[in-house]
Amino acid sequence: MEIAASIKGASKEYRTGDTVITALQPTTFDFMKNELTLIIGPSGSGKTTLLSLLGCVIFPTTGDVYINNRQVNNLNDRELASVRLKNIGFVFQSFNLLAPLNVLENVMHPLRLAGVSSKDARLRAEDALSKVSMEDRVKSLPKNLSGGQQQRVAIARALVTDPLMMLCDEPTASLDIKSVAIVMEELKMLSDSGKAVIVVTHDLRLRPFADRIVYVNNGVASDKPSEEDIFHN
Repeated sequence: MEIAASIKGASKEYRTGDTVITALQPTTFDFMKNELTLIIGPSGSGKTTLLSLLGCVIFPTTGDVYINNRQVNNLNDRELASVRLKNIGFVFQSFNLLAPLNVLENVMHPLRLAGVSSKDARLRAEDALSKVSMEDRVKSLPKNLSGGQQQRVAIARALVTDPLMMLCDEPTASLDIKSVAIVMEELKMLSDSGKAVIVVTHDLRLRPFADRIVYVNNGVASDKPSEEDIFHN
């Protein structure tokens, strides 16, 4: 399998006065195309920090981050924005759909921001919506959709730029069990089609959908669960 992203000895520290808080210890991982990876850990464990490094939202204190074989540590804001637009789709717990826009307009939005013509943006948005089985709700406003439907629209919006990698931060946290299964099946289908799908969660119900699990606890990431994880499972 091909590598979509790598972190090599990457750590993240925050300084508050004389205090240093380590959000993530030095970590080395490759994230592969055609793979759905769960990053599991309790609140404050460092899992969102790991996702933020992969999303080029923050820089590592030490170590390096590579997206599609390109080191991103020293890129300027414009270069970083280009890397994110071409390589990364974000899906959040809160959906982040724009309330005044209908489903189709929400999915077209990233393309319009990128300067894609209205006609091409519409065609690509319709294709993305068909991949998550939401093509029959193109004219609906977000407020008229269920939580699961809104999340599928959010996945389509992340998918519309055809990113290498889908980064999902607690995408099922506010969904009922039926919607959880539907959303995770959509994400699994995307990984099977060649994308690297990385899902941060503390929801152990998602484990059956994973090709691989990374456990994060107290800022330490590992392929193996800690004794604490095993105890709680």
